[in-house]
Amino acid sequence: MKKSVTVILILALIFTLSFCLSAFAAADSVESAEASTMRLARAEGSVSVKDEAGEEISFREDMRLYSGNSVATEADSRAGISLDEVKTVTLDESSSAALQQEGKKLRVSLQTGAMYFSVYQPLAFDEQFEIETSTMVLGIRGTAGYVENISATESMVILTSGKVLLTASSGEEYWVYPGQRVVIRIDPEGAVFDATPIYPSGYPDFLREELAADPFQFDSYNYAPAEPRGSSVPSAPSDPSGPSRPSTDTGSTDTSSTDTSSTDTGSTDTGSTDTGSSGTGGSSPFVTP
Repeated sequence: MKKSVTVILILALIFTLSFCLSAFAAADSVESAEASTMRLARAEGSVSVKDEAGEEISFREDMRLYSGNSVATEADSRAGISLDEVKTVTLDESSSAALQQEGKKLRVSLQTGAMYFSVYQPLAFDEQFEIETSTMVLGIRGTAGYVENISATESMVILTSGKVLLTASSGEEYWVYPGQRVVIRIDPEGAVFDATPIYPSGYPDFLREELAADPFQFDSYNYAPAEPRGSSVPSAPSDPSGPSRPSTDTGSTDTSSTDTSSTDTGSTDTGSTDTGSSGTGGSSPFVTP
């Protein structure tokens, strides 16, 4: 009888220990799953990483980053963060950003400086990726571009592909399209959006370099349309239906005024044709050919 009781107690102890070990393993697995997709993929120059409490921690390239971590760079430094297999951000020099993750919701808060972001494929319907600055939140679904935190009341976005919905901290919304530079300023009366067209020659050096090095965004930089001569191209619309394409209507060409009696063809100047100054009613300069 005593032998049977002893065996039962031993089996019960083994079962309890097995259950506790499984519970600890499951908890560790959940924690790893939450952070395993975020890594410090690149560190150039002077880079620092802090925990949620603001304490600096030792790091190495390809180390895991957790929700609550922040990354900062000093002068002449850069830091690349792999958020998962299809999302990356790169901090420019003298910049800092904090990472927040809850399930499939991810937010990168740019606290100072500037950042390049690239999403290689559209997010799943249940995913959420946002970039936050002092004045706005960008809803990213599948695009690339540049964000700069200019001051406590002013930020800038340059988009090179896709489109994003910009939501001001005061509540207003604005759609941003490729080839646009949008500066948002928060005044006492609300948000002010200043949208202007921009071409690769006007990009910050940091953005040009990151685009050229990004294999997934290489085409958006190297195959951008040639910059027009003459007057500036109108900025893209804020209509979420998308940017319009340049007009191809040549029916307005009036050939009736051609004087064939003149035999002096040397005065014909084809170099003055300026297709860039055509009023396209708000077309984006980065419409796919």
